[in-house]
Amino acid sequence: MKAKTIFILTLVSIFLAGVYLLDVYKTRQSQTVSVSKNIEIITKKIKSIDDIESITSNLVNPVDYKNVLSLADLPIKEKKAKFIDLVLPAILISKYEYQQKLEKVKAISLKSAPDEKEQEYLVQIMEEYGSDDLKDLEKRLITHPVSIVLGQASIESGWGTSRFFIEGSNVFGVWSFDSNEPRIKTQGTRNGKHIYVKKYSTISESINDYFGILAKGGPYRDFRNIRAKTDNPYKIIKHLDQYCELGEKYVTKLKNQIKYNKFDKYDTYKINSEYLK
Repeated sequence: MKAKTIFILTLVSIFLAGVYLLDVYKTRQSQTVSVSKNIEIITKKIKSIDDIESITSNLVNPVDYKNVLSLADLPIKEKKAKFIDLVLPAILISKYEYQQKLEKVKAISLKSAPDEKEQEYLVQIMEEYGSDDLKDLEKRLITHPVSIVLGQASIESGWGTSRFFIEGSNVFGVWSFDSNEPRIKTQGTRNGKHIYVKKYSTISESINDYFGILAKGGPYRDFRNIRAKTDNPYKIIKHLDQYCELGEKYVTKLKNQIKYNKFDKYDTYKINSEYLK
């Protein structure tokens, strides 16, 4: 067994033993923590703009699009609406799946004696997210409001008009540093080297990667701490100055994007329960 795995497993055991010895377990035992249901995801390939399903209520069908089309030629109002129709379901799918992981971690941590399979799950997920503490892990698995994701998505993809969005379903222009993964070469270079961005198979894959970057990255520690305390998007985005080289200017731009487009109304939108099994 790898030394790091043994170290994490030891930390998990110590934490759970501490919960038991300090009687925290008995205090929390009365709390109900249920593991989320799976989502019946609808994967869809589109041939025309008309194939994009319109979102007409706050209960959203979990449609994960396998490709996208350029929205550049649409009137501004329609372009924005179609972009939200494309991206919002994938955001909700990803947020739900992260919530599922979070609830599973919480459910296991409530036990005084998790079984071997549960301990292996904790070790695996702690290694995946670069965490050596269960409380820190929980913070990493908390996702932020939809309004922030939509704000960044609309900025980074130019409302669904960027080449990386169209060719690779790359909503946020995430870079690739692995020549073995699907990717797209950009026209620009940095320090004399070509830049590549990732190419995703679906929109939700792009959203998942985005959440993962913010969950694992060291520069986003303050961001994770504040989002664990509040759902207010305007308080949270103050700690996204590390996301872009523009720093505080990026935060201001994101704030204006959320406010002008009233993205905060989407913070209450959820996956249609008919697709939860």
